[in-house]
Amino acid sequence: MRKISTDYIEPGCIAAQDVAGPSGNVLVQKGTAVTPALGRRLRNWGIAEVFIEGEDTSSVSVRAEIPSPIKIKSDLYDKFLGTLDNANMKKVFDALCTHKLQKHENGA
Repeated sequence: MRKISTDYIEPGCIAAQDVAGPSGNVLVQKGTAVTPALGRRLRNWGIAEVFIEGEDTSSVSVRAEIPSPIKIKSDLYDKFLGTLDNANMKKVFDALCTHKLQKHENGA
């Protein structure tokens, strides 16, 4: 078993342990194939690392870089690009930015 950043999940990775979200609910069960797309979803849920099956091939764990508030807002802006002219989408964007920045400030 080895721990890897959700940024470095490759096709063929298998979860070695259940992956639980911040509220304790199981997001990925042990034995499930973990794809790069699922890795991106896990990052969106605040999961930075997962345990996968296999031998640890490095002496140092790969860790995801903690993004700055500017990076957080920039990434969200990129995701909402082309939709911010819609008043409802602008409200969703603003609320999501506020939520993610508060989570960042609280160290979550």
